[in-house]
Amino acid sequence: IFNTASMLLQPQNSNHVLAQKEPLPPYNNHTICSHLEPTPDEALEDRALLDDIVWPKPPGPTSLNQTSDPVHSLFAILPSKGGRERRVGDQLEALVEMQDFQGRPKHYGGDFLVARLHSPELGAGVAGTVADHLNGSYSALFPLLWEGPAQVTITMVHSSEAVAVLQRLREQRSDRVFFQSLFRSGELSETSVCNMCLPHNRPQEPLCNYTDLHTGEPWYCLKPKRLSCDTRINHFKGGYKKDLVTNKEALLFQRSGAVPCFILHL
Repeated sequence: IFNTASMLLQPQNSNHVLAQKEPLPPYNNHTICSHLEPTPDEALEDRALLDDIVWPKPPGPTSLNQTSDPVHSLFAILPSKGGRERRVGDQLEALVEMQDFQGRPKHYGGDFLVARLHSPELGAGVAGTVADHLNGSYSALFPLLWEGPAQVTITMVHSSEAVAVLQRLREQRSDRVFFQSLFRSGELSETSVCNMCLPHNRPQEPLCNYTDLHTGEPWYCLKPKRLSCDTRINHFKGGYKKDLVTNKEALLFQRSGAVPCFILHL
């Protein structure tokens, strides 16, 4: 088992699967468009999609020192079946045991890990499939596609605790990115806030409804005070809402890293 780490860029094509899936709670429409309740068919489709992307959550609040730390985490290449020499076409399996910042083993899953087997000398590489065993350990499988040197790298993109923060933002703050539109008529112009759904704290303000008549996709803008809705001339991103995470939660996103590590010769 090896215990080394360095900061690496996140590969974009690694796979992550769960060893088992827990059923999700009854379907709740997380949109803040309270008037846009899904039809039974839409709710069924949404449930199927959510079941496919279910991700385990931490059992409860933890201190920062109890969150996943790639520096303390352990990583080993498992022996090949039968102990024979590895060949092109075989599979390579690595085992990762996540630990916290105090060097204690984690006992639950949910960390977002990506894995790759690569050879800087040959300019070759392949993404691995990461299996979450939901007990703090993970397996990474790689196909062996070339002869020569290769290096295995396991990267923790986000800890399970950071993933839980992202899930909360996705489910509860769909308005975290805000948009604006410019309305103009002659020399008079106004800018207004727009989004798929607008917050409940502005219920009395009239809206301009730009919902797509063919797809049903909702889009609204707060109606300008002096201009009509048909004077809208453009659309642009206004920015991101701030202060959506606590100072403690923000620290979770500064704690990614990798357990690199193993050089093979095939």
